[in-house]
Amino acid sequence: MNGLSMRGMEKSFGAVRVLDGVDFDVRPGEVHALLGMNGAGKSTLMNMLAGAISPDAGTIAIDGAPCAFSSPFDAKRAGIGFVVQEVDTALFPGLPVYENIAADELARATQRPIRSLRQEKERAAALLRRVGLSIPPTKLVRDCSLHEKQLIVLAKVLSSDARYIILDEPTAALSEAETKRLFAIIHELKQQGVGFIYISHKLKEVQEIADRLTILRDGRVVYQGATDSLSLEDIVLHMTGTKRRTSANQARTYGGDIAFVARGITIDKTGTTVDLYAHRGEIVGIAGLVGAGKTELAESLIAHRKTAGEWEIEGQRYVFPSPYEAIEAGLCLIPEERRKQGLFLPESVRANITVRLLSHLTRWQWIKQAQEAEAANALVRSLAIHPPSSATAVRHLSGGNQQKVVIGKWLNTNARVFLFDEPTKGIDVHAKQDVFAIIRSLADEGKTVLYFSSECQELLDICDTIYVMVDGRLLARLPAAELTYEQLVYYCSGGEIDESAGRFRDAVEKNGAVYS
Repeated sequence: MNGLSMRGMEKSFGAVRVLDGVDFDVRPGEVHALLGMNGAGKSTLMNMLAGAISPDAGTIAIDGAPCAFSSPFDAKRAGIGFVVQEVDTALFPGLPVYENIAADELARATQRPIRSLRQEKERAAALLRRVGLSIPPTKLVRDCSLHEKQLIVLAKVLSSDARYIILDEPTAALSEAETKRLFAIIHELKQQGVGFIYISHKLKEVQEIADRLTILRDGRVVYQGATDSLSLEDIVLHMTGTKRRTSANQARTYGGDIAFVARGITIDKTGTTVDLYAHRGEIVGIAGLVGAGKTELAESLIAHRKTAGEWEIEGQRYVFPSPYEAIEAGLCLIPEERRKQGLFLPESVRANITVRLLSHLTRWQWIKQAQEAEAANALVRSLAIHPPSSATAVRHLSGGNQQKVVIGKWLNTNARVFLFDEPTKGIDVHAKQDVFAIIRSLADEGKTVLYFSSECQELLDICDTIYVMVDGRLLARLPAAELTYEQLVYYCSGGEIDESAGRFRDAVEKNGAVYS
């Protein structure tokens, strides 16, 4: 039989059964989507296929020939490629693009190869063109944007002659135009006989790109068939087992006092200056397309990036030379790249979720382990982290549960202003509702929340007020209840903001935050 097949795949971690007899296959020249809520078993199944995890039971075959992968090298040699969601983990930031593309080949060499730098650069340039990326192959990876890195990883996979490519949340960091370009590349590679396994929480994109889909729930296959045979509502029903919950932005009340002001904050990447403010208990959105400068602003606000400006928290003025002073004053950042910037992946949930509390959990530089475990377990229970064990290695958690850990480590600190940068990236609809509930509870406690996102509907669902960001500038401050989805998308795309926004500009100026 032509194609790749997995039959009867089973896997347990301790007493937790993650996969229970899963069958999955992908044919040459097709896109087969693998869907499911966080924790459904998708990552475990794909890590088996990629040689990173050994199954407890089950078989893998390519073109009818049985395969046994004891390492990722075995899977790559068999023609399996994996474009991971956290692309920074697959690249060497200090090396140029062409050396990153050739890295796997050099690592496999049994003796030092004779290398032609000119040929390597030409080969890398050809692969970059194949994925629609027009950057010099000598560019250092650390100087590349997130979407450029994703396409570099795809080029790297293609360099190994992969026949079956796993794409894990491939459009999470891509703009609409970049997504269309990626889809065009996928269609081209399909014509060449490459098969794709497509994992995404963006279901409309799945409907557009996938030929077939398999839906997992609780480690079992609950649907497998043609994509066009299911509606969007049916897909969600199979994933969750329940009707989709609709969320509406219910009117909230918050304090009239301004709790946070940032004046003259510079964004080095865009060369712009930003002013903003927020009330106590207010959820303020920063809306912008991918590349608008949202992450750079969030990092500037916590002084992670080189910046200038002045901060005011609860009436007290600050100048922050580094993140240490910003954190001490009550700011905290839940970063977009949680696995890279927000977690110690090899460590336990307990170590991660109590890291900001160590000064209260130590005596003579020794950690009081009983108190640490008690504090961690209380947070795990209150946040409904699954599995409910603080001893679990955080790398084994789903994306949504990892995000709860990143948030949880700040909850019992002196943090007063919470900066959430794309907090729902790569998590499912139920996990999003859990994150929304945490954010609303923080605001209800009087914390100030800034929510940075390119997901316009999410901003309308969760925020009280929304700043529109275009090319590194904040163009208006608007009440979320008076915006439609179409208006917000239009404004973020550079559309002219109507005159009614002027009264909010006046309010900003009266409060001392003047637009640049």
